[in-house]
Amino acid sequence: MAKHRKFSADRFLDKFQGHEALIRAFARTFEPGLNGLDLETLDVPAFKGYLINGEGDRKDDLVEGLYQAYDLCTTDGHEALVAACAGLAGYDPDIDGALHVECLSLKVLTERPEAFELAYAHNSLTQAQRFTIVRGKVARAITDPSAAAARFEAKMREVFKGDKKSDRVLVRQYQEGNRTNFVVYHERRTKAELTFGGTKSRPRIAPKVFRPAQQDFVSYDHTAGQVEIETRFEKEETSIRQGFAECCLGDAEFFEDEGAASRLVLDKIAEPGFELRVKGRDLASLVDLRFTLPQTHGPSFAVRSKNVLSTLEKNGLRSQLGPSMIQRATFKIVFPDDARGKRVELSGVNSVKFNRATHADDVFAYLDLWKVLR
Repeated sequence: MAKHRKFSADRFLDKFQGHEALIRAFARTFEPGLNGLDLETLDVPAFKGYLINGEGDRKDDLVEGLYQAYDLCTTDGHEALVAACAGLAGYDPDIDGALHVECLSLKVLTERPEAFELAYAHNSLTQAQRFTIVRGKVARAITDPSAAAARFEAKMREVFKGDKKSDRVLVRQYQEGNRTNFVVYHERRTKAELTFGGTKSRPRIAPKVFRPAQQDFVSYDHTAGQVEIETRFEKEETSIRQGFAECCLGDAEFFEDEGAASRLVLDKIAEPGFELRVKGRDLASLVDLRFTLPQTHGPSFAVRSKNVLSTLEKNGLRSQLGPSMIQRATFKIVFPDDARGKRVELSGVNSVKFNRATHADDVFAYLDLWKVLR
């Protein structure tokens, strides 16, 4: 699941020294509803004071907006903001390129919320790490994605109202090449502490405030009829998958055929000729493997190495691997622009885990090349 970083309000708001007009414009969108806040003279110290001790019917909404703006204060978030704004004719929130990302994020949220929502959805999806892959009956495109998203949202409100006694659901969608991506915000908003400066032993902490709601993700490739879903619970995954199929593809059983969820072929790793072919200057290795052997007491092994295939060979274990013995495999793929490498964990029949922020298509291309992905 997408995780929220700890939010230090001091560090965030200090970036607005000299840009007080931005926090005034942002706060003004919540009026009336912020008791005792003078928007004409509002500066950074006064805004911090209000967040700690202020009151008002819309204070929680204001703080949630700050959290959302902070969520995009990363390299990936900045790129998502710039890309979203570039798609709006005649809108450039940072002509000179001089704004801190904190200022840019809050400015876009205030002035063009539709661009901010697109950037937020895109950035949220890149944080999805452990997801399941299911192949549909045929390759089928989504007719009118915007209308489909509206139907999907209405369906999930109905489902969650029965399952979770809450119909707070919001679905955002955007196109990305062959993919139509959906972010499903739902359930009650979580709470988190908003921290301010103080001593290390006695930091000043404001009352707990609302964070943005739970986020689940759906990414559909219409050229393959394949969907990738990340949710917190298996039951919710089923509900979202079936709701998506019904509302976006016109068939609630689109992903329910026998074998639809069997996307990984870990048995390929056990084959004698298995190797990790790569292109150009890319590097790849198998760094973690969990497997069982058909012996008395059913032993299970976890081998970690810079090159697991070589380690198995040297210890006489590779020849003993056979069908249905491999439970989990982790590959490390190093790209020229990412020296740290990307760890890709495969388990079960359709569970994939890796950071999708960069090289997601390249990862899937390699899994396909190595034939561990159907």
